[in-house]
Amino acid sequence: MTTFKLSLIACGLATFTAFAAPQVLAAGSSPSTDTTPSANSYNDALQKVQAGDYLSAIPMLQQVAADDPSNADALNELGFSLRKVGRLPESLDAYKKALALNPSHIDANEYLGELYLVMKRPDLAKQQLDVLAKLCPNGCEQRNDLQEQLAAFKS
Repeated sequence: MTTFKLSLIACGLATFTAFAAPQVLAAGSSPSTDTTPSANSYNDALQKVQAGDYLSAIPMLQQVAADDPSNADALNELGFSLRKVGRLPESLDAYKKALALNPSHIDANEYLGELYLVMKRPDLAKQQLDVLAKLCPNGCEQRNDLQEQLAAFKS
């Protein structure tokens, strides 16, 4: 084979690998299959969250939420990122908006409970655990995580 043909094959393999590789995302998040700019921004923001770059993710998620106010996943990720950087009132607002759109959002219920623990409100965290008990009667990772954090909580 000529060098040119080998180069073409290598380029094709590299392109296939880049598109076939699994995407790493934040817990409980799934990438959008939509190809609109907003969906691309959401996927980019999820990668920032996964990398722990919450400060970069926040404006991206705020824009996604502004473009699509019914996106409970984006609001949940926004609440998570805001909580991680200590912007607790804004985090609370984002979680409440996500849960107003989707009261059964398991991750938002868990993260809201975790926020309540950060705010030293174990009584409210327990309420979120009760919600998760109804949403996951046979148990789920989110319920278990919040239950462990609540048990370890010391005011």
